[in-house]
Amino acid sequence: MSGFAGIVCTGGTTPDRRLLERMAARLTFRGPDATHIWSQAVAGFCFTLLRTGPAPQSSEQPCTLDGRVWLLGDVRLDGREDLRRQLEQSDESITAEVTDEVLILRAWRRWGKDGLAKLNGDLSFALWDGTERRLWCVRDLMGARPFFYAHSTDGFYFSNTLEVLRQAPDVSSKLDPQFIGDFLLQEWCEDGARTVYRDIHRLPPGHTLVYSDGELCVRCYTDFSVEEPLALKRPEEYVERFQELLESAVRDRLPRRSCGIFLSGGLDSTSVAAVACNIAKKDGAGGPLRAYTVDCRPLFNDEEGYLASLVAENLGIGIEILSGASCLPYEGWEDSLLRTPEPGHDPFLLISQRQYRQVQGHARVVLSGYGGDDILTGQAWPYLTCLFRQRSFGTIVKTFGRYILKHRRIPPLRGGFRTRLRRWMGRTDPLTAFPQWLEPHFAERHNLRGRWRELQESRKKGHPLHPIALACLSSRFWSSVFESEDAGWTGVPVELRAPLLDQRLLRFLLRVPPVPWCMEKALLREAMRGILPEEVRARPKTPLLGDFIKHFIESKKWSPLPLPEPTAELRKFVDWERLSTTLATAAGSTLWVGLRPVSLCYWLKGVVNEERIR
Repeated sequence: MSGFAGIVCTGGTTPDRRLLERMAARLTFRGPDATHIWSQAVAGFCFTLLRTGPAPQSSEQPCTLDGRVWLLGDVRLDGREDLRRQLEQSDESITAEVTDEVLILRAWRRWGKDGLAKLNGDLSFALWDGTERRLWCVRDLMGARPFFYAHSTDGFYFSNTLEVLRQAPDVSSKLDPQFIGDFLLQEWCEDGARTVYRDIHRLPPGHTLVYSDGELCVRCYTDFSVEEPLALKRPEEYVERFQELLESAVRDRLPRRSCGIFLSGGLDSTSVAAVACNIAKKDGAGGPLRAYTVDCRPLFNDEEGYLASLVAENLGIGIEILSGASCLPYEGWEDSLLRTPEPGHDPFLLISQRQYRQVQGHARVVLSGYGGDDILTGQAWPYLTCLFRQRSFGTIVKTFGRYILKHRRIPPLRGGFRTRLRRWMGRTDPLTAFPQWLEPHFAERHNLRGRWRELQESRKKGHPLHPIALACLSSRFWSSVFESEDAGWTGVPVELRAPLLDQRLLRFLLRVPPVPWCMEKALLREAMRGILPEEVRARPKTPLLGDFIKHFIESKKWSPLPLPEPTAELRKFVDWERLSTTLATAAGSTLWVGLRPVSLCYWLKGVVNEERIR
């Protein structure tokens, strides 16, 4: 991911050149291919380039068509040809080698803000109108690329790298207690506008920010609108259309040079790998593909490494396997190389970092199977009730009858009946699992018990077929996952791309009848028939067969106690003595939740050490 940052000053002042240089220096790890610093009147920008492809990229930013509107950012468009044809209807001919940056500028020139919803892809960029002195900031719907900003009396700062904004002298490093509270309760903050720092904010996915004359306005510009369910004539049409969209999603993300893929033994990543290999063989659109896998043996009997190797051999690609047993919990967390921009809860972060460094030796882009579970592992109950309300009794008998005859069971309803029954009988109290080790004054001051109840409620969106899937796609979950895989977290210039979270593909799947196509990934399984080994294609979704932390504790190779010495800041959030008592007997999910303060402790120590160095 290329790096970018910008300053827009208030009061007609000129951006500090030395500050821009410091910002650019903090971005070089993202973009080793080129560095550019630019300023004009009240605005100043810096950019570091990472060449990835497959589309041409502007080698210098900001770039412009007319000297008035300038684009700065990290962009990768999907559906370039469709956008190009739309623009050519009222514009001169556009060459196929046009860069994504220029396509966005042309779209802005033709449609203005109304054209933003026409842009699909991984997008995080700003448009500066030098005449009107107005800045438009844009982030894509899935939040695949980060965007951070800070607003002070002296001006407006923005970047795709949180740490860069901490270079600004008037931006405070005070922590946001509400962000910390959400992290301790559920590992990420549901509020898409907050960061761990009170003065620094993130632009939520699918939103724009407009800054002018010292005022800013943040608004949603796109979302997953509810469309009419599909009713295709032949079952094969669903599979064919899905295959077309999946191929487009992979092709638009597949670089012409070498590429990596995080491969497991599951259906999602192996399907992406198979499609990528087919594209490379068919039209030479990609370079050598190499797979990267974590194998949990000998910790427990894990088939992921074996099945991933089977698929790699079947596809004729190389594979590198990293041992999951090679790292103890929190190993390396005191190393500055594992410093993350915000708190994260992954005690085995070192394994992830090692895997990214493996990829770095081969490629700048790595594909992932993220996103296959949201819709393709669907619910039958909403579809059944939708058909019932429409009085489509013939469709109910035909669709559900066929499923029952084929599988000898009713499709998974997933209507939440057990949870509702337990609540009705008074057997569940959301506060039962509320972390008792939270510092009492902190919990009371920020109403964390009320927040806990709120987070326990199932998030549903008004969708007739896929309410849970739409709720997940509309939450901050995926943007937080993407950010944790971003170069700002991994520290290496490798860009993760997730074809199964392509907006075109998701919009199609949200219209597909859940029965039979979204029952246990039936649609993906049919699409991969004859492409993947049957041992993988027909394999049911399998959870991880063991608990890493439990294994290390039982083998006496690691223990959560004694706890590391807490910082003074941490004691404002956590009762450290009570946490120690809890962890002495904790197991399973209680242990995992109880280790969140430990992760926060290591992160805070890293912040303190960095402040001392500064």
